[in-house]
Amino acid sequence: MAFRPPGLSLRFISRFTDRRTQRSAWETFITRHQLLPNVPAVIGRSWTRCWTLLDPHQSPVLSRLGSDHLLSTQVANVELMLIARPIMEDIYQYIEDSDTAVVITNSAGYILDIIGDESILDKLKVDGIDRGISLAENQMGTNAFALATLERMPVLVVGPDHYMERFHEYSDAAAPIFDPSGNLLGALGIIYFHQQHHAHSLGFVLAGAKAIEGQRQSDLLLDEQNRQLAGLNAILFAIDEGILVWNHTGTVIHANLAATRILNLSMDNLMGENIENHVQFPRWVQQAIAQNKTITGIEANLGVGTSTISCVLSLRYIPAGRGSSGVIVILRSAKDVRQLVHRQVGAQAAFSLDNLVGTSQSMRRLRRTAETAAAARASILVRGESGTGKNLLARAIHNHGPQSEGPFIVFACNAIPSELMLTELVGIEESVVNARISGRPGKLELADGGTIFFKDVEWLPLDAQTILLNVFELGIVQRLGSRSSVNVQVRVIASTSANLEELVEQGNFRADLYYRLSPFEIHIPPLRDRMDDLPLLVNNILERINRYQLTQAFIAPETLEILSMYHWPGNVRELEGVLERASALADGHQLIQPEHLPDSVRAPERQISANQNMLSMEELERQAIIQAAQACRGNISHMARVLGIGRTTVWRRMKQLNISPDLYREN
Repeated sequence: MAFRPPGLSLRFISRFTDRRTQRSAWETFITRHQLLPNVPAVIGRSWTRCWTLLDPHQSPVLSRLGSDHLLSTQVANVELMLIARPIMEDIYQYIEDSDTAVVITNSAGYILDIIGDESILDKLKVDGIDRGISLAENQMGTNAFALATLERMPVLVVGPDHYMERFHEYSDAAAPIFDPSGNLLGALGIIYFHQQHHAHSLGFVLAGAKAIEGQRQSDLLLDEQNRQLAGLNAILFAIDEGILVWNHTGTVIHANLAATRILNLSMDNLMGENIENHVQFPRWVQQAIAQNKTITGIEANLGVGTSTISCVLSLRYIPAGRGSSGVIVILRSAKDVRQLVHRQVGAQAAFSLDNLVGTSQSMRRLRRTAETAAAARASILVRGESGTGKNLLARAIHNHGPQSEGPFIVFACNAIPSELMLTELVGIEESVVNARISGRPGKLELADGGTIFFKDVEWLPLDAQTILLNVFELGIVQRLGSRSSVNVQVRVIASTSANLEELVEQGNFRADLYYRLSPFEIHIPPLRDRMDDLPLLVNNILERINRYQLTQAFIAPETLEILSMYHWPGNVRELEGVLERASALADGHQLIQPEHLPDSVRAPERQISANQNMLSMEELERQAIIQAAQACRGNISHMARVLGIGRTTVWRRMKQLNISPDLYREN
């Protein structure tokens, strides 16, 4: 449908009032919150809505889409833009050189496209109005585009009709655009300087909006089916998941090669056939289809002929009014999914209590206690110094227990910013207000049916401690922003290097949570208290280093003797760091000699003796940084607070002094 400008006989609502009168009416409302009789109802309603939201004398803070979001928004509205652009150019042809811009927005009020005279385009950019800017009323105040979408009618806003004083120099007219079903698509309008009022401004935009609606409807009737089928086929054959689509009668209308491979059916046996003739779905899947219920990533056994095929299945629907005009089934081979999971986490998931290195009495006692605790379902509190291997013990207990088939989720309490702690713990519900925020589960939901491991639980804030108590007592989790709760069955393992009893006395840790966490307490001894295990630990670590680095390093007897005389304040983690360094310094030699060890390990007493009388400033600084690293377990932010210097300074000095924070972090 071609655009035709309105003739003089076109009837529309317009306002030709005195600017001074308009300004007076605006000032009366702003100062007294009083609407004068000459203020049109649609303008008055808008002013009233803006009253509590915006300061009319301040420059508004306009919402702007980033380049990626703008592109995705334009892609989502590509049909509207393709139809609207020629009509916008036709309108501009009639009003060119009149300091006017032609604008189209989507249904949310964001500018998709704008053309016009450079004079007004440059001025609009100065005022922040360009592609990707929101013209919504709560952002920009009263304007024709916002009112056209809100009131579902053509609107003219002249000069002081704008709630924001900054936009009094403009006038704008806009008309809504609807699809054939009456759904709002966006708005078409023009913006021009107030003193250059167009007599037919509303007529132009109304005729243009109707032309867009008519053209869009014609395109849908002629091209929609073929275009969608071609695009859908291209997508289906480009992805690895199996895709089946059938219409409301059950006739298969789409199938990709992956689906034929998973189901072991030829394309000829599927296309144009009733799906029930070849594939039998479980009853619960049939019920979900009957109720238009979405399913995501659920394992199901499908009957194909005389065979049973295990798949991970998802259900989606092709919307058609209140029901659906078709069903979309997404399939992945369950075997392929399991293999992918094993490749990602198989190495860590294989760790068990049998992999705990050590034959000393303390380690044998620890292993027996861990086996008893793993067989139960009660919570476990793992205590020990930094670097003793609390993380590995927690994973081994999970893999040894009845929940080993479930997930193992790590919640690092000291690594998550406090403002994100609750979101990470319980998740967040979908936000209707802000479409950029999508709902997602928290770690407690993800751990359902398995284990959640709270690393450094002493850093858990009090509000998060309360939520964890609800899980213990009620077995429920409620996402932020949600009115409903989710049932979870999860085992809790926590680790700490702190004195929790002292934190309880100080009021920084809830006593009831402490008792809930500690039905089983497992103390991991420091390395200095189980030096009998040192040879086994050294061999185990070197085997791992050799495997990863493709070397054949082994320890010299005299080197092992030096290692056995060291105090190991950093425990097993420090031992791993020392051996990795020594293996690298050996530089291809198979034998690790004493000279490959750091001075602090090779001769700690001599170092202390040499420094007893006088220490340089650098040595004092090094000792202070090491002590802070040990106390804060390598957390740079915490070290900066303890040392009273900036975080960047800590990083720089550690690099200059060749101190690695990884050496002091928890395993």
